[in-house]
Amino acid sequence: IVAMLVLMQGGLGAGALIAILAVAYLVPAVMRIGNRTLYEVGQMRFQFWRAQSSGATIYRSGPNSRVPGGRYRLPGVLAKTELHVGRDVAGNDFALVRDRTLNQYTVLMNAFSRGQQPLTVADRNAMTAEWGAWLAELSLNDDVVAATMTVESYPTTGQDLMAAVRDSVDESTPEIARRIQAESAVEFARGKLVTRSWIAITFKAATAMQRKDPEAMATDLGFRLPGLYQRLDFAGVSATPMSPEDAVGLAMRCYRPELDETITGLRLAGEPLGVDWEDAGPATAVARWNSYRHEDWISRTFERAAPPAAAFPDHVLRPLLEPKSDIPRKRVTLIYRPIAAGDGVRNVEKEHTDAVNAANKTRTIGKASAGLRLERTEAARQALARGGQLGEYSLLVTMTLRDPKLLDQGAAIIGQLGNRSQLRLHSANGQQDAAFAAGL
Repeated sequence: IVAMLVLMQGGLGAGALIAILAVAYLVPAVMRIGNRTLYEVGQMRFQFWRAQSSGATIYRSGPNSRVPGGRYRLPGVLAKTELHVGRDVAGNDFALVRDRTLNQYTVLMNAFSRGQQPLTVADRNAMTAEWGAWLAELSLNDDVVAATMTVESYPTTGQDLMAAVRDSVDESTPEIARRIQAESAVEFARGKLVTRSWIAITFKAATAMQRKDPEAMATDLGFRLPGLYQRLDFAGVSATPMSPEDAVGLAMRCYRPELDETITGLRLAGEPLGVDWEDAGPATAVARWNSYRHEDWISRTFERAAPPAAAFPDHVLRPLLEPKSDIPRKRVTLIYRPIAAGDGVRNVEKEHTDAVNAANKTRTIGKASAGLRLERTEAARQALARGGQLGEYSLLVTMTLRDPKLLDQGAAIIGQLGNRSQLRLHSANGQQDAAFAAGL
C-alpha cells in the first residue's frame, strides 16, 4: 500500500524500492520448510548455532563432570526431574516423576494390548469408543496436562520366552523333551523383534501442599489411578502402574539400549537393579541439528507435520507401529493434550461459526473444502453434545541405530511408513534431544 501511494505521487524509484523491500520481507513469512516459515527456521538455526557455540549441545556426566554429585543424571529437560514412590488403593506401587520447576508430576503405566487377534467389527468399534471415552475423561480433570501412549519395537534377547518355558516344564518330563523345548525357545527368539508399550499421564499440582510435598500428590493420585488404568480394560489394554525400578530401567534402556539384556536378566531373577533415578542417564550425549548421539547409539526423531487428510480407520497407525527389520529399534509416541470441557465448547462453536461464514461467502472453486470444513465442525458439535471432549494431538517417531551411516536410509523408511499411515512426518531438526526425551 505504501509503495502504491509513493508511485501515485510520482516517486517511481522510491516506490519500486519499497515494493522490493516489502516482497523480500514477506516472502520468508509465506514460504515454508516442513511446517515452519523461513523466519522460524532461521530463528531455530540461530538458536542451535548459539547453543553449539557455547557447548550446550554436549552432555557429560559422571564423577569427572560438572553434574552435581558426579551423578549420571538424565540429560536435557529430564535433568531437573525427581523420582518418588506412591501406592494406590489397589496396593500397587507406582513411579511418580516430579518436575519441580513446572510443578508437574508424571505417572507411568505398563500397557499390554490384545494384539491383532481376529476381532469382530462390533468389538473393534466398542474398543475404539472406550478408548475415546477414556481420553474424554481426562478432559474432565482440570489437573491433567497431557497423556502419552508409546509403542516401542526392539530386538528381543529371548530371556522372557526362555524363562516362561523353564517355568512351564514339569520336572517329571523326560530330559530330551525338556532340552527340545529349551532349544526351541532359544531358536525361536533369535533375531526376532517384539514390542512393548507404556502410557504416561502428567498432572499439575493443584494445591500449595502438592506443589511443596510430593507425598500429598502421591496420596491424591493413589485414590484416582485405579479408576484410570482399570477402565482401559474395556479398550483392550491391560495397564498396570510402573514400579520405580521399572521406570529407572526404562530410562536406562532407551538411552543405553545395550543394557537391555542385563536389565531383563535382573528382573527375571528377582534381583534389584541397584541404580537410582539420578544415575539412569548416559555418560555422554551430543545433540546435533538432525540427530542425537547418546553413548554408542544415534537416534533421529520425527514429528507429525500434518494429520490424515481424509477419513481414517482404527488401524491407520498399524504400518508405523509394526516392527520393521530395517529399523530394529523404533519408538512411536502419540501425545494427547486435553482441552478443558468449557474451553472445548467455546472453541468448537467459534470454529463452526467461521465455517458457516466461509461456506456462505466462498466462491465455487473453494466450495468443496469449505463444505468439508463445515461438516467436520458440525460433527464436532454433535460429538460434544453426546459427551465427547476436545483435545490436541501430536505424534513423535524415534529410530535408534548403531551405525550413523544408516540414518538417511532409516529416515526414508520412516517417511514411507508415515505415508502408509496417512501422516506427513518431518525430522525435528534443532531439537533432537528434547524430542527424544518427549518420546519417553
